[in-house]
Amino acid sequence: MAFLLLLHEKMRLQRKVNKLTLRQTQLSHRKDRITKNIERVQKLYSKKQTQLEKTAQIAQSQFSNNIRNSMGLGTQGQMFNPMASGNYLSGGLTTFVINAMQGQLYNNNQPLKDGVDFTDTSNGGLFSQMMTEYMQGTLKENTEIKDGKTVSLNTYGKGEFTKEEYEAFTYAMTNAQMAQQQANWQCQQISTNYQSNVSIWLEAQQEALELEQNEVLLPLEMEETDIDLDMESCETQLEYAKARLENIKSACSDGIKNSAPTFGLG
Repeated sequence: MAFLLLLHEKMRLQRKVNKLTLRQTQLSHRKDRITKNIERVQKLYSKKQTQLEKTAQIAQSQFSNNIRNSMGLGTQGQMFNPMASGNYLSGGLTTFVINAMQGQLYNNNQPLKDGVDFTDTSNGGLFSQMMTEYMQGTLKENTEIKDGKTVSLNTYGKGEFTKEEYEAFTYAMTNAQMAQQQANWQCQQISTNYQSNVSIWLEAQQEALELEQNEVLLPLEMEETDIDLDMESCETQLEYAKARLENIKSACSDGIKNSAPTFGLG
Protein backbone atom coordinates (compact mmCIF):
# COMPACT_ATOMS: atom_id res chain seq x y z
CA MET A 1 0.00 0.00 0.00
CA ALA A 2 2.82 2.41 0.86
CA PHE A 3 4.52 1.68 -2.43
CA LEU A 4 1.33 2.54 -4.33
CA LEU A 5 1.11 5.85 -2.47
CA LEU A 6 4.71 6.62 -3.40
CA LEU A 7 4.01 5.72 -7.00
CA HIS A 8 0.94 7.98 -7.03
CA GLU A 9 2.95 10.84 -5.54
CA LYS A 10 5.69 10.30 -8.10
CA MET A 11 3.19 10.59 -10.96
CA ARG A 12 1.63 13.69 -9.38
CA LEU A 13 5.02 15.37 -8.98
CA GLN A 14 6.03 14.45 -12.53
CA ARG A 15 2.85 16.10 -13.84
CA LYS A 16 3.60 19.18 -11.74
CA VAL A 17 7.16 19.35 -13.02
CA ASN A 18 5.87 19.08 -16.57
CA LYS A 19 3.27 21.81 -15.98
CA LEU A 20 5.79 24.10 -14.32
CA THR A 21 8.29 23.50 -17.12
CA LEU A 22 5.62 24.35 -19.70
CA ARG A 23 4.60 27.40 -17.68
CA GLN A 24 8.22 28.48 -17.48
CA THR A 25 8.58 28.20 -21.26
CA GLN A 26 5.37 30.17 -21.84
CA LEU A 27 6.48 32.91 -19.45
CA SER A 28 9.86 33.08 -21.18
CA HIS A 29 8.16 33.57 -24.55
CA ARG A 30 5.91 36.27 -23.09
CA LYS A 31 8.93 37.97 -21.55
CA ASP A 32 10.69 37.98 -24.94
CA ARG A 33 7.66 39.55 -26.61
CA ILE A 34 7.32 42.22 -23.91
CA THR A 35 11.03 43.00 -24.08
CA LYS A 36 10.84 43.42 -27.85
CA ASN A 37 7.78 45.68 -27.50
CA ILE A 38 9.58 47.83 -24.94
CA GLU A 39 12.63 48.09 -27.22
CA ARG A 40 10.37 48.97 -30.15
CA VAL A 41 8.72 51.77 -28.16
CA GLN A 42 12.08 53.08 -26.96
CA LYS A 43 13.45 53.13 -30.51
CA LEU A 44 10.32 54.90 -31.77
CA TYR A 45 10.57 57.67 -29.18
CA SER A 46 14.32 57.92 -29.59
CA LYS A 47 13.67 58.58 -33.28
CA LYS A 48 11.06 61.19 -32.37
CA GLN A 49 13.55 62.88 -30.03
CA THR A 50 16.13 62.98 -32.84
CA GLN A 51 13.53 64.41 -35.24
CA LEU A 52 12.68 67.10 -32.71
CA GLU A 53 16.34 68.07 -32.34
CA LYS A 54 16.83 68.16 -36.11
CA THR A 55 13.67 70.23 -36.53
CA ALA A 56 14.96 72.73 -33.97
CA GLN A 57 18.38 72.90 -35.66
CA ILE A 58 16.85 73.42 -39.10
CA ALA A 59 14.52 76.12 -37.74
CA GLN A 60 17.44 77.96 -36.14
CA SER A 61 19.55 77.74 -39.30
CA GLN A 62 16.71 78.82 -41.58
CA PHE A 63 15.83 81.76 -39.34
CA SER A 64 19.44 82.98 -39.17
CA ASN A 65 19.83 82.56 -42.91
CA ASN A 66 16.58 84.44 -43.63
CA ILE A 67 17.56 87.29 -41.32
CA ARG A 68 20.93 87.67 -43.02
CA ASN A 69 19.41 87.49 -46.47
CA SER A 70 16.83 90.12 -45.56
CA MET A 71 19.65 92.46 -44.51
CA GLY A 72 21.85 91.70 -47.50
CA LEU A 73 24.38 89.80 -45.40
CA GLY A 74 23.44 86.27 -46.41
CA THR A 75 24.27 84.12 -49.41
CA GLN A 76 21.15 85.04 -51.40
CA GLY A 77 22.14 87.50 -54.15
CA GLN A 78 25.53 87.89 -52.51
CA MET A 79 28.24 89.27 -54.82
CA PHE A 80 31.05 88.66 -52.32
CA ASN A 81 32.76 85.34 -52.92
CA PRO A 82 35.70 84.49 -50.63
CA MET A 83 36.71 81.62 -52.92
CA ALA A 84 37.22 83.84 -55.98
CA SER A 85 39.94 86.40 -56.61
CA GLY A 86 40.83 89.17 -58.98
CA ASN A 87 37.36 90.02 -60.21
CA TYR A 88 34.67 92.58 -59.50
CA LEU A 89 32.50 90.18 -57.54
CA SER A 90 35.26 89.20 -55.10
CA GLY A 91 36.88 92.49 -54.27
CA GLY A 92 36.11 92.23 -50.57
CA LEU A 93 32.84 94.17 -50.57
CA THR A 94 29.53 92.55 -49.80
CA THR A 95 26.14 93.21 -51.33
CA PHE A 96 25.21 95.06 -48.16
CA VAL A 97 28.12 97.52 -48.52
CA ILE A 98 27.51 98.07 -52.24
CA ASN A 99 23.80 98.76 -51.68
CA ALA A 100 24.50 101.03 -48.71
CA MET A 101 27.06 103.02 -50.73
CA GLN A 102 24.66 103.42 -53.61
CA GLY A 103 21.95 104.58 -51.23
CA GLN A 104 24.24 107.30 -49.89
CA LEU A 105 25.81 108.38 -53.17
CA TYR A 106 22.65 108.38 -55.28
CA ASN A 107 21.12 110.64 -52.62
CA ASN A 108 17.55 110.22 -53.85
CA ASN A 109 18.68 111.21 -57.37
CA GLN A 110 20.02 114.52 -56.09
CA PRO A 111 23.63 115.73 -56.51
CA LEU A 112 25.82 115.74 -53.41
CA LYS A 113 27.52 118.82 -52.05
CA ASP A 114 30.39 120.35 -54.00
CA GLY A 115 28.53 119.50 -57.19
CA VAL A 116 29.37 115.79 -57.01
CA ASP A 117 26.71 113.91 -58.97
CA PHE A 118 26.52 110.11 -58.86
CA THR A 119 23.09 110.07 -60.46
CA ASP A 120 24.52 110.54 -63.96
CA THR A 121 24.45 107.11 -65.61
CA SER A 122 26.29 108.09 -68.78
CA ASN A 123 29.32 105.92 -69.56
CA GLY A 124 28.12 103.27 -67.11
CA GLY A 125 27.61 105.74 -64.28
CA LEU A 126 30.14 107.38 -62.00
CA PHE A 127 29.62 104.85 -59.22
CA SER A 128 30.20 101.85 -61.50
CA GLN A 129 33.32 103.44 -62.98
CA MET A 130 34.85 104.21 -59.59
CA MET A 131 33.88 100.82 -58.18
CA THR A 132 35.49 99.04 -61.12
CA GLU A 133 38.74 100.92 -60.57
CA TYR A 134 38.55 100.29 -56.82
CA MET A 135 38.25 96.56 -57.47
CA GLN A 136 41.13 96.70 -59.94
CA GLY A 137 43.27 98.63 -57.49
CA THR A 138 43.70 101.67 -59.76
CA LEU A 139 41.58 104.12 -57.76
CA LYS A 140 44.60 105.99 -56.44
CA GLU A 141 45.73 109.57 -56.34
CA ASN A 142 47.39 110.71 -59.59
CA THR A 143 50.71 112.49 -59.13
CA GLU A 144 53.60 113.80 -61.18
CA ILE A 145 57.19 114.73 -60.53
CA LYS A 146 57.76 118.47 -60.75
CA ASP A 147 61.06 120.12 -59.84
CA GLY A 148 62.09 116.87 -58.17
CA LYS A 149 59.01 116.77 -56.01
CA THR A 150 55.88 114.61 -56.13
CA VAL A 151 52.93 116.85 -56.83
CA SER A 152 49.28 115.84 -56.63
CA LEU A 153 47.17 116.36 -59.75
CA ASN A 154 44.01 116.35 -57.61
CA THR A 155 42.59 113.52 -59.71
CA TYR A 156 42.18 109.83 -58.94
CA GLY A 157 42.43 106.71 -61.07
CA LYS A 158 42.43 106.23 -64.79
CA GLY A 159 39.08 107.98 -64.99
CA GLU A 160 40.66 111.06 -63.47
CA PHE A 161 37.94 111.43 -60.88
CA THR A 162 37.95 114.62 -58.87
CA LYS A 163 39.07 114.84 -55.27
CA GLU A 164 35.50 115.57 -54.20
CA GLU A 165 34.23 112.49 -56.03
CA TYR A 166 36.96 110.32 -54.50
CA GLU A 167 36.30 111.60 -50.98
CA ALA A 168 32.55 111.11 -51.37
CA PHE A 169 33.15 107.55 -52.61
CA THR A 170 35.54 106.54 -49.82
CA TYR A 171 33.41 108.26 -47.16
CA ALA A 172 30.36 106.32 -48.33
CA MET A 173 32.36 103.09 -48.23
CA THR A 174 33.51 103.73 -44.66
CA ASN A 175 29.96 104.51 -43.54
CA ALA A 176 28.61 101.43 -45.33
CA GLN A 177 31.18 99.15 -43.71
CA MET A 178 30.35 100.55 -40.28
CA ALA A 179 26.65 100.03 -40.99
CA GLN A 180 27.43 96.47 -42.02
CA GLN A 181 29.13 95.78 -38.69
CA GLN A 182 26.08 97.13 -36.87
CA ALA A 183 23.72 95.08 -39.03
CA ASN A 184 25.82 91.97 -38.48
CA TRP A 185 25.65 92.53 -34.71
CA GLN A 186 21.88 92.92 -34.97
CA CYS A 187 21.66 89.67 -36.93
CA GLN A 188 23.66 87.89 -34.26
CA GLN A 189 21.50 89.29 -31.46
CA ILE A 190 18.23 88.43 -33.22
CA SER A 191 19.51 84.93 -34.06
CA THR A 192 20.71 84.39 -30.49
CA ASN A 193 17.32 85.41 -29.08
CA TYR A 194 15.55 83.13 -31.54
CA GLN A 195 17.88 80.22 -30.73
CA SER A 196 17.20 80.73 -27.03
CA ASN A 197 13.45 80.60 -27.65
CA VAL A 198 13.83 77.49 -29.81
CA SER A 199 15.88 75.83 -27.05
CA ILE A 200 13.09 76.53 -24.56
CA TRP A 201 10.52 75.16 -27.02
CA LEU A 202 12.67 72.08 -27.68
CA GLU A 203 13.08 71.35 -23.98
CA ALA A 204 9.32 71.57 -23.45
CA GLN A 205 8.65 69.31 -26.45
CA GLN A 206 11.20 66.76 -25.25
CA GLU A 207 9.66 66.69 -21.78
CA ALA A 208 6.19 66.18 -23.27
CA LEU A 209 7.53 63.40 -25.50
CA GLU A 210 9.27 61.74 -22.56
CA LEU A 211 6.01 61.84 -20.58
CA GLU A 212 4.17 60.29 -23.51
CA GLN A 213 6.83 57.57 -23.77
CA ASN A 214 6.55 56.76 -20.06
CA GLU A 215 2.77 56.48 -20.37
CA VAL A 216 3.15 54.03 -23.26
CA LEU A 217 5.87 52.03 -21.46
CA LEU A 218 4.11 51.87 -18.09
CA PRO A 219 1.69 48.98 -18.87
CA LEU A 220 4.45 47.08 -20.69
CA GLU A 221 6.87 47.48 -17.80
CA MET A 222 4.18 46.49 -15.30
CA GLU A 223 3.45 43.36 -17.32
CA GLU A 224 7.18 42.66 -17.52
CA THR A 225 7.42 42.95 -13.73
CA ASP A 226 4.50 40.56 -13.28
CA ILE A 227 6.13 38.07 -15.63
CA ASP A 228 9.43 38.33 -13.74
CA LEU A 229 7.61 37.61 -10.46
CA ASP A 230 5.76 34.67 -12.04
CA MET A 231 9.01 33.30 -13.47
CA GLU A 232 10.71 33.63 -10.10
CA SER A 233 7.83 31.83 -8.37
CA CYS A 234 7.74 29.18 -11.08
CA GLU A 235 11.48 28.59 -10.77
CA THR A 236 11.20 28.17 -6.99
CA GLN A 237 8.30 25.72 -7.29
CA LEU A 238 10.06 23.82 -10.04
CA GLU A 239 13.23 23.40 -8.04
CA TYR A 240 11.25 22.15 -5.06
CA ALA A 241 9.15 19.79 -7.20
CA LYS A 242 12.21 18.35 -8.93
CA ALA A 243 13.97 17.78 -5.62
CA ARG A 244 10.86 16.15 -4.16
CA LEU A 245 10.46 14.03 -7.29
CA GLU A 246 14.03 12.76 -7.03
CA ASN A 247 13.40 11.75 -3.42
CA ILE A 248 10.20 9.95 -4.36
CA LYS A 249 11.96 8.19 -7.25
CA SER A 250 14.65 7.03 -4.85
CA ALA A 251 12.03 5.83 -2.37
CA CYS A 252 10.20 3.97 -5.15
CA SER A 253 13.42 2.27 -6.22
CA ASP A 254 14.05 1.13 -2.67
CA GLY A 255 10.47 -0.11 -2.41
CA ILE A 256 10.82 -2.13 -5.59
CA LYS A 257 14.00 -3.73 -4.29
CA ASN A 258 12.43 -4.55 -0.95
CA SER A 259 9.28 -6.07 -2.54
CA ALA A 260 11.13 -8.25 -5.03
CA PRO A 261 10.90 -12.08 -4.29
CA THR A 262 14.11 -13.63 -2.97
CA PHE A 263 13.24 -17.25 -3.87
CA GLY A 264 14.47 -18.47 -0.54
CA LEU A 265 17.81 -16.71 -0.80
CA GLY A 266 17.01 -14.03 1.78
